Amino acid sequence: MAYNLKKPQAILFDWDNTLVSTWEILHRVINLTLAEYKMPLWTLEKVKSTAHKSSREAFPTLFGDKWEEAREFFYKNFNEFHLEELKTMPDALSLLDFLAKQNIKLGVVSNKKTSILNKEIEFLNWSGFFNTVIGAGDAEKDKPAPDPIFLALDRIGLKASEEIWFVGDTIVDWQAARASGCQPIALGENCENELLVPNISNCENLLLILLQLYEIAD
Repeated sequence: MAYNLKKPQAILFDWDNTLVSTWEILHRVINLTLAEYKMPLWTLEKVKSTAHKSSREAFPTLFGDKWEEAREFFYKNFNEFHLEELKTMPDALSLLDFLAKQNIKLGVVSNKKTSILNKEIEFLNWSGFFNTVIGAGDAEKDKPAPDPIFLALDRIGLKASEEIWFVGDTIVDWQAARASGCQPIALGENCENELLVPNISNCENLLLILLQLYEIAD
């Protein structure tokens, strides 16, 4: 499908399941935490449909007055093995490499803690790609609020516009992008949505669209 997209000045990416695949590890650690508090376990499908907000927003609803204790347990387990199970999305590296060669400013805006984001980015040797990394708690509010996008843009010296793309796989990404005035891009096979956000199936097809915008032949 053709989209009327403007050539980007900068692209901000969500992290989990946009540039890296982490549903399996997230499913594993959420269920470890739920089991610890004797709560029903979640299917992978429920994790995919539910786990989009930051822990400071999601955990109080799930665990009530024990949410901070549960969050500590979650991250203790997550930190034990998230790097060894971290996988990059197909063609994500080729996409980032192309964008870097075009001197397009890049950033990560995620509802994951910044300390974990930086560990994962460094583990992949991707630190050189990103001009800024914004994680949960860095801005006053997390996605779906636009605050972390505004913070990222302030750090790279740009203003929100349709020439700033925000690429993510869930509705909180698209809501944040819309609220900020940036161009939302839905990345993934099953991202049909009521917001009518352009849906691009994978990193390879996103790269093809960028090649066309920059008039670069295969």
